[in-house]
Amino acid sequence: MTPWLPDGAREWGGRPVARSAAEARPRRRAVVTGVVRRVRSRTGPGGARFEAELEDATGCVTVCWDGREMVAGVEPGISLAVEGTVGQQRGRRVLRNPLYRFSDPPAASSSASW
Repeated sequence: MTPWLPDGAREWGGRPVARSAAEARPRRRAVVTGVVRRVRSRTGPGGARFEAELEDATGCVTVCWDGREMVAGVEPGISLAVEGTVGQQRGRRVLRNPLYRFSDPPAASSSASW
């Protein structure tokens, strides 16, 4: 398993690390902490996939866990930190199968499902 980047690290493999949704760029490493706004589980010919929309103060990224119908504890309103390489799918910034950990709970949240 890949270890988490040290707090405050600005580079990974000699490349800059994004620290917000707005900074996240395809094929670059990102560490984004925010609130899960929506979740959904999809099952299709390619298998199962669990998705969460993660929002920070600068925007949103979609977090996908391929091969999983759910991720325990990941639900609307929770605060989550994710780290991974950013991809792009249908114009959305996507982190697939990232490292993740739960953060301090948000002060207030609104939640919904897709």
